[in-house]
Amino acid sequence: LFPRPRSDLLHLAGSPTRLLERSRARSAGAPMKRGVFFDFDSTLTTPIKIARFNRYAVADRPEIFGNMTAEEIVANFGGLPRLARLRALLTALREASCELFIVSIGFRDPCILPHLRAVGLLDFFPLENIYGQDSRELRSYECVKGRLIATLMAARSWSHEDALFIDDSEKHIRAAADICEVLHVAGQGLSDSELDHIQALSCSGGVRDLVFAERGTLASGDREAAGPEDTYN
Repeated sequence: LFPRPRSDLLHLAGSPTRLLERSRARSAGAPMKRGVFFDFDSTLTTPIKIARFNRYAVADRPEIFGNMTAEEIVANFGGLPRLARLRALLTALREASCELFIVSIGFRDPCILPHLRAVGLLDFFPLENIYGQDSRELRSYECVKGRLIATLMAARSWSHEDALFIDDSEKHIRAAADICEVLHVAGQGLSDSELDHIQALSCSGGVRDLVFAERGTLASGDREAAGPEDTYN
């Protein structure tokens, strides 16, 4: 079902400043991205554990998402400073004429849409570009994100270099690596340096597929030990 592991996936390690310098250097002269596909849980969000449910707040749990306070929703996106960084990135991408998507295994209607609306991020994503496990289009591809992304790209006549897919799941990253450029999120949600990297990559040009390893030397083969996000993709 999934392509064989790509030998050309890059494993980046170093300080956030050095990583950003490297991404900018690699992107010089390359075309800007025409589309950026985001995962939701542990990519846009940084899931927190809700004590009264004794579970992490992830978008395949409508019973949790529907009963979170406004403060908990903000915390689940990493707090107000991180939300400001997300808005800045999404604004830059939109101004660069990038079409923005969310492709998630979470539930679109009861979970993803209400929380995006609550924190002011929904306007960045056309409703028809947000997909979850309750979306007919994603279900038609057995929830294999890469297959849906390939169809969306083909409909727009985009090449591999025209699009970027960002996810914390190695499974989904590997399945899309031959379809578009990919960024494997290192931890539980995009970090500041990863957000900077995406902006440099998408608004200034492209590089080859990346597995980001800002936190220590974490590489794609080490993802299973990274934390609770390996239970939701």
